[in-house]
Amino acid sequence: MLKPPKPIFKTRDSDATVLATLIDGGLPDWLAKILSSRLDKPIGVDLLYSNELADVEDPSSIPDMDIAVKRIVRAIKDEEKIILVCDHDMDGTGSAAVLWTALIDYFKVSSSLVNVVTSHRLTEGYGITEPVAQRIIDLKPNLVISADKGSSDEPRIKKISEAGIDVIVTDHHEIGAYGPPQSAIAVVNPIRTDSTYDKHVCGAGVAFLTMAKVRSALIQENIRQKIPSLASLLDYVAVATIADCVSMRPSKASTNRTFVKRGLQLINSKTRPCWEVFCSDIQGPVDAETIGFKLAPAVAAAGRLDWAEVGFKFLVAKTKGEAEKYWLELQNENALRKDIEKKLRDKAIPEACKKSGQSIVLFFEDGHSGVHGITASRLVEAFGKPAAIFSPKGAGVKNSNSVDEIKIASGSFRGIPGFNVKEALSYVSENHPGLLISHGGHIGAGGGSILISSFDQFEKAYEEAVKAQIGDEELKPIVWVDGELPIGLSNINVLNELEKLEPWGRDFAFPTFKGKFVVKTIKKLGDGSHLKLELWDGVNDMDAIWFNAVQDNAAIEFSIGSTLSLVYALKSNWYRNIKKIQLQIISQFDKL
Repeated sequence: MLKPPKPIFKTRDSDATVLATLIDGGLPDWLAKILSSRLDKPIGVDLLYSNELADVEDPSSIPDMDIAVKRIVRAIKDEEKIILVCDHDMDGTGSAAVLWTALIDYFKVSSSLVNVVTSHRLTEGYGITEPVAQRIIDLKPNLVISADKGSSDEPRIKKISEAGIDVIVTDHHEIGAYGPPQSAIAVVNPIRTDSTYDKHVCGAGVAFLTMAKVRSALIQENIRQKIPSLASLLDYVAVATIADCVSMRPSKASTNRTFVKRGLQLINSKTRPCWEVFCSDIQGPVDAETIGFKLAPAVAAAGRLDWAEVGFKFLVAKTKGEAEKYWLELQNENALRKDIEKKLRDKAIPEACKKSGQSIVLFFEDGHSGVHGITASRLVEAFGKPAAIFSPKGAGVKNSNSVDEIKIASGSFRGIPGFNVKEALSYVSENHPGLLISHGGHIGAGGGSILISSFDQFEKAYEEAVKAQIGDEELKPIVWVDGELPIGLSNINVLNELEKLEPWGRDFAFPTFKGKFVVKTIKKLGDGSHLKLELWDGVNDMDAIWFNAVQDNAAIEFSIGSTLSLVYALKSNWYRNIKKIQLQIISQFDKL
């Protein structure tokens, strides 16, 4: 049976200048070495641990911020009807929660004046699409505020504007080739070429910064006497930031780190009914990994398979009973999503093994648009190549017999380090006019639609686009390693120091180490693909977990007494409020 290639193991290189700066700042050598392989410039040690909101740059430098604030303030003052149009993923859902809660709970706008409109991922697609624009027009608002979308939707924004409705875009996605949408009265997006603001903030972060400026203006203009600080909305911003995989590197994304640190404090303090319910399912404190693997997939699952409103309702629930109801719905949707994803992944990997080029582009007649992106990411992990998965547009949509657009295929794209997905899609659009019906995205991910009959032609065109960026360089999955743990350091002390540096994430990967271990016990977990092990390193016994260690019910390739060379991460394992160390196995070396 064909299998994905074995990974290449690479040790992270340390930056000597950064290393010296960190050691001079008082960090132990082992920790300074880990950090110096992740920072792109010297940074003060205090900035690694800081979470002061006072350090967040004033968002007035984002273009159009003042215009947006004045218009929103006017709408609040004049009691105008407002529509919030948000994306269907976790960032969009978090953005909707930020805007809604700021307007209703903090600025005391009547809930009868505010509507949330989300697009249906499967039938309407990403962005302010035609059906979304028409729904907005039919609701007859005075003002539309977008979040996490809108930067490349000029034709639909023009349509809304021509209906006499003002549109404010708040977003963080790349601007289209023709610049910010001209029909919007304001486009608040830090990634604009004329912006000097931190370009790594997610959609919910931009929405939060906008509402923070609105709060200040309402107070200054004496429209509202007292408004509490909006800092308590950073829980929503934190979950969106983590889920959207934006940068967490301290030397370039300090705003994200501050938002996430403050937000995690709020979540662990159970400041809302949703956090009471979520934390009751979690052993130990909630960290960025908990959000990324347990909360975000569940909240996003509703938007992947159907309408995204359940996730929004969970976040803004006013009672624990409401939150429990919506959390159960989300968990059920997520279980269904996992099953759909597994079935697609089980078909995609064997097909991907047959591809010999620099890219993997697959089409499945019976696929599911809601899990394309996740599955494409799994292919990137397994093969180390840019990947895309297509199926007929709307595939998987519930309660629909429509075949109006069955001739169109929609696809999700995921990239690798050093490769820009958006540039590759633009390359295809420019060099093969008409092949892409629509497309959009950013450096790491994107989406597009084509005619099903054009799939073979597109596959060749995308391969050409990939080669234009990365040539014929051999592509394989890479496992990055930070070396071996220094002798004399206890695992618990190392983990405690690493946890102080939360949040880890994109551009700031959690450390992984290598070592030799003797297997003492083996136990299968879940569906049999995961293993729980007891290992001995020559001094201590350690518990270990190895997710997806066994594929397709294959035999385990080692036994009790085997000596394994492993790459692993140190993780905390909480049981009855007692913290223990558990190794999370990443991969197995043939030899160290």
